[in-house]
Amino acid sequence: MEIKREWAMPNKNTFAIKPINKLIVKYIDSEKIWLDPFARTNPFDCITNDFNKNFDTDYNLESLQFLQMFETNTVDGVLFDPPYSPRQMKECYQSTGLKLTQEQTQSSFYSKRKQKIAELLKTNGICISFCLLYTSDAADE
Repeated sequence: MEIKREWAMPNKNTFAIKPINKLIVKYIDSEKIWLDPFARTNPFDCITNDFNKNFDTDYNLESLQFLQMFETNTVDGVLFDPPYSPRQMKECYQSTGLKLTQEQTQSSFYSKRKQKIAELLKTNGICISFCLLYTSDAADE
């Protein structure tokens, strides 16, 4: 395993960050099925979803509903880049009428989506997951 660290200027559009974009380009293949359940502004050849209808995506569903549309072992890759905190979730989606619930602030909210992704991925499938911020207490759960 090789661990490499690169610094880049933060950007609310994760895929516009040059090292991240370069990493994804390395793995994305237009002949394979890739999903992005939290797409926002995704420039890659994926089946995209974002709850916010203001983004140009294929679907505007709640992320788990989107993932449930696909059969087990049928997906080659997933880009998993959800809002990283309840505050960001509220900021991103308040214009859509989404009410932030207690469930959405718990780690189990994302765990359910990760479990579904694991079921969808083919053998040797890839999930590129971007960091969610947790306190050390949450990491112990």
